[in-house]
Amino acid sequence: MNELNLDYVKKIGAILILKNPEKINLEDLKRFNKRCISKKINLFIQNSVKILFLLKTNNFYISAYNKSRFEQLRKINRKVKIIGSAHNIPEIYEKLNQGCEYIVLSRIFKTSNKFKKGFLGTTRFNLLTRNFTQKFIALGGINEKNFRLLSLLNVHGCAMYGDKKKAGKYMPAFLKNNF
Repeated sequence: MNELNLDYVKKIGAILILKNPEKINLEDLKRFNKRCISKKINLFIQNSVKILFLLKTNNFYISAYNKSRFEQLRKINRKVKIIGSAHNIPEIYEKLNQGCEYIVLSRIFKTSNKFKKGFLGTTRFNLLTRNFTQKFIALGGINEKNFRLLSLLNVHGCAMYGDKKKAGKYMPAFLKNNF
């Protein structure tokens, strides 16, 4: 977490998703959360309601593999923002039932990972998302060469991992953080 350039994250308007927060020392988490708050960066906690409450944050991320229901979050805190990830129609419906406002849909483009086969492409992505009112975030295989194709998608934003160092060079205004 210390090697992350929060000034750069703020500059490109990104959000952060903290994966496996239970494996990180709680005091380190609290310090990192304070740094994110001071820079006005949204830090989302993945799958751990306990850590969400310990950090006193309103940002929760549900992975595609998490099938638990989280209705209690909205009852306890109406300000909580929930995003989730999905790969297909059944998972999209599952995320809707879990109360997600935003859904990260992947894999949009082909990646170099030989273990992950298949991708949606622009046409299938739009077909999957056209009947939903939720906001979708594109993920998977996004790079400098295909970044311009995101403007063809029914997308509210994008998530990147592999090309994150180059993201600031080609991040258009319509994909800035709207959380």
